[in-house]
Amino acid sequence: MKRPSRLRFARIGMIAVLAVVIGSLVPSMSASTPASAATDGRMVYPASGNIQSKVGDGCRGNYRAHDGIDISGAGGTPIVAAYDGVIKSRTVNSGYGNYTDIEHPGGYVTRYAHMASPGIYAPGTRVGRGQQIGVVGNTGNSPAYHLHFELRLNGAVYTAVNNGFTCLANVSRGGVIPLTVPGLATGPAPTPLPAAADYTGDKKADLLIVAGNGDLRLRGGTGGGGFQPATTLLPGWGGTRRHVTHADLNGDGKADVLAARTDGVLEFYAGKGGGALAGPVGIGNGWYDMLQVASGADYTGDGKQDVLAVSQDGVLTIHAGNGAGMLSGSRVTIGGGWQSFPFLVAGDFNNDGRGDFIAVRFDGTAYFYPGVPNGFATRRVIASGWHEFTALTGGGDYDGDGRADLLARTPSAQLYLYPGLGDGRFGPRKLVSSDWADHLALE
Repeated sequence: MKRPSRLRFARIGMIAVLAVVIGSLVPSMSASTPASAATDGRMVYPASGNIQSKVGDGCRGNYRAHDGIDISGAGGTPIVAAYDGVIKSRTVNSGYGNYTDIEHPGGYVTRYAHMASPGIYAPGTRVGRGQQIGVVGNTGNSPAYHLHFELRLNGAVYTAVNNGFTCLANVSRGGVIPLTVPGLATGPAPTPLPAAADYTGDKKADLLIVAGNGDLRLRGGTGGGGFQPATTLLPGWGGTRRHVTHADLNGDGKADVLAARTDGVLEFYAGKGGGALAGPVGIGNGWYDMLQVASGADYTGDGKQDVLAVSQDGVLTIHAGNGAGMLSGSRVTIGGGWQSFPFLVAGDFNNDGRGDFIAVRFDGTAYFYPGVPNGFATRRVIASGWHEFTALTGGGDYDGDGRADLLARTPSAQLYLYPGLGDGRFGPRKLVSSDWADHLALE
């Protein structure tokens, strides 16, 4: 998020506001923690059960056009990550049903299909070998409860995975698969995808700006904490739209734009990659007068990005996304008192797959609110003295270390990067550059 939207594109005036005390919004929920990083190139069985099919093999002396390993098992039993990696996708279709893909070192990707429900973690979350990511189901084109497990290398089915499985044998979840996967231990570790802020498709987080003349512009990220020269996306936005917000609201891995028009319509601009946007689609009404709008993370736990909004009377609400660029109509009211916070920045700042946010009060105190499904756990103070900023945004990985960062602008037009530490805290700030005066908003 940018400046306090109530003062459209104007510098924040510090006013006396009663501080709201928000302790524990909802009970805390902890996520399972990955073990130490795997370095031996050995995967583990992702589920318990009987091997019913392998790649191209029906396990009964018959060929079967099949790209993975079928492990039959009881519905609702855990599915674990076969190796360390980053959640690449969490989605559903008619064939695989609910499925999750994990990206691993060396160009490998594993797929876990026919899950009972969408996986536990959102795209971009790091998981460890043996960490639970879902439960066995019978969704999609599936005749019975089982896990369909695939291994791919650079997009192609890795048929040698068959060597680690024996037809009709029973396997135990977490047991080591008797197969060494070449390059798995030595390849580069994947980093979370900055889909909600990647407009160019180069897997680097970018930055939207509203220029002094009102044009919406894009400054492509370098991946090292810097930004390329600006290119114009859409002209003349300064007087007709506010709440410019980055998101991946349709879940296609390409960053989208949200903006509230003067007539109150919330517009959705689907990202097309290559720095281009599709035309606007209205997805809601009454958004122009909101105090804050933020997006770029999953706040309900269903694997789809949602939108946070603070109304004129200071009520913070989660507006659920439907995963197709629209809002589902489902809402979760968090509580009131949020008119005391001029900055609210969305993202996954502790890397647990759940949407969090950073909020800064008018007195300059910055808080981290860790997300739990449909709510937030107890906040904690992370900084003070942040009342000096004239813009604050973030949630993208701007320095390429796989953690969500913040960007803050000072009155002297200096832009600083606050590198995320992956636990809701931030390291010492680093100067990006000092040429950010002629920008009405940053996102």
